[in-house]
Amino acid sequence: MAITSHNPAAIARPLFLYGTLRAMPLLAWALTGDSRKIDVVEPLVKPAEVRGYARFSLHGKDYPALVKYADTSAVDGLLLYPQSKSERRKLDDFEGEAYVVTPVQVSVVGDKDWTVDADIYLWNGDSDMVSKDPWCLQTFIDERLDDWIELFAGMELVGDEEDTQ
Repeated sequence: MAITSHNPAAIARPLFLYGTLRAMPLLAWALTGDSRKIDVVEPLVKPAEVRGYARFSLHGKDYPALVKYADTSAVDGLLLYPQSKSERRKLDDFEGEAYVVTPVQVSVVGDKDWTVDADIYLWNGDSDMVSKDPWCLQTFIDERLDDWIELFAGMELVGDEEDTQ
């Protein structure tokens, strides 16, 4: 994958996305401020999985929790290569305080020998909010994505301008 930044120090650590940000319009909005700019964010992601974790629905929420689980469990998602620290801060702000950034090894799908050091947003909220039900991206896309895009329309996550190219 080609990294387009001219300043290597501005490149943020890769991030494993396992929830709502796998919906390309939402990821486009978070990184660019425009949910229609899917073509800008698609080149920044690769299908991937992380082992030792599980993704569950949260009671009364549209988004999931990722929790440490059995060593044999695996969660599918996307490995995102942010192009600047500013983009990464936008995602950190989007996820909020109920999640803690945690380092993991991520396997890129299609190449079992390709693992990447990356970060995940691990659930750090109330454990009573975590249901036993799995969380489904397609259900989120079909039932809630349009509402989220409408809610965020006109808003933009802000990173530090000095990091942008």
